[in-house]
Amino acid sequence: MHFTEDDIVVALQRGLPLCARPFEALADDVGCTESDVLACLARAREEGRVRRFGAVFDTRRLGYRSALCAVAVPPGELAAAAAAITPLAGVTHCYAREAPPGWPMAESGGAVPNLWFTLSYPREIFAAMADEVAARLAPAVVHVLPALRRYKVDVVFGAASRAREEAVEDDLPPPSPRERALVGALQGDTEARSDYFAAVAERLGLKEWDVLSTLEMWRRNGRLKRIGMLLRHREAGWTANGMCCWRVEGDTSAAGRALAARDEVTHCYERPPAPGFPYNIFAMVHARSQNAAEAQFAALAEHLAGTLGGALPGTMLVSTQEFKKTSMTFFAGNK
Repeated sequence: MHFTEDDIVVALQRGLPLCARPFEALADDVGCTESDVLACLARAREEGRVRRFGAVFDTRRLGYRSALCAVAVPPGELAAAAAAITPLAGVTHCYAREAPPGWPMAESGGAVPNLWFTLSYPREIFAAMADEVAARLAPAVVHVLPALRRYKVDVVFGAASRAREEAVEDDLPPPSPRERALVGALQGDTEARSDYFAAVAERLGLKEWDVLSTLEMWRRNGRLKRIGMLLRHREAGWTANGMCCWRVEGDTSAAGRALAARDEVTHCYERPPAPGFPYNIFAMVHARSQNAAEAQFAALAEHLAGTLGGALPGTMLVSTQEFKKTSMTFFAGNK
């Protein structure tokens, strides 16, 4: 079977099979050797294209609450506002975002938010930490926009993405101390080696089969999304991203599912509208240029219009500055 390095990069993003020799099994699927896979990952790390190689967990199913937040800040104060909140561990992504010049924006009262960030904390302290963030950014008003419906979360660059509608509610019991230790062993940038899971088990004083069976259970119940490579997408050539948003009256199911079915969409959520931003369907796209991102928005808008029988009010915000982008560290303190 013919393969390219891009094939390996996509497979590594999709994630390791849960088995004793995961890189060998992944190589069999690609049509290469285990050493090809490990060498590709090592090169990507050396070139600075890898943010980390490790587990991606569903925040909600570990007892955390997460929301996208938006605030309108005078342009000259953006950097200072970001500096006030990015030291917080629960602020994992923080960007300045604005519409391309000349793009329409529906009127709804209030200024258009230009500082966007994610906030994630254990459920029992989320409200208190949201208040802390609001105090740090006052007198600007912070709008907390949780996902009301999740139509798609599939961040894999260089390949067709996969739609999967997910429940917002969490019905799992809290992780046990042993489970928390396993989360801790997998959530950072982990060592890539042939006996990946055996090494994790040995470090925790567990049996490999116990680790694999727990991870398989988590995969089935949605707690574990994958164990794989997370790219620094800008360094990998995906230099533009767009938050494509539309206003849907009533049920958002048809619009959300239509967007989720598109390969270029990596995330798709229903969120509440905010003052200055009256949109409730959010779909993220990534491209190699802003022009390409704008073309993706136009294609998505046309697809929605065809699916729903008419055009929807919509716009796109592009990231103009990245203040912070990191993975959540679970069970490591709440500051």
